[in-house]
Amino acid sequence: MTITETTHSNIHLVALKGALDASTAATLAKNSVLSGNLPTVIDLSGIDFLDSSGLGALVGIARKKRAANSDTLLACLNTNVRKVFEITHAYRLFDIYDDPYTAAEELSKKISAL
Repeated sequence: MTITETTHSNIHLVALKGALDASTAATLAKNSVLSGNLPTVIDLSGIDFLDSSGLGALVGIARKKRAANSDTLLACLNTNVRKVFEITHAYRLFDIYDDPYTAAEELSKKISAL
């Protein structure tokens, strides 16, 4: 799995590519950007496989962000990833957007309102 990171207007944009599974979940969970306090949008358009370990890593990141009074939004869930979220009801834990830019705009609005 590859992780591409950018920061725009104090929002981390993180794009993932490859498999998010038992062999890559720990790498994602330990990523310094994802464990930081800035709000984050995770673009999953490049994820071609997601298992329970990968889903657990995403949930863990979201919990850490919430504990730090921050947010994690997801974007671009392909059909296979969306199925995992539907089967597990994980969609209830995240705000999910069709593209990362819309998600980043929503985070900016939320931050401005505070």
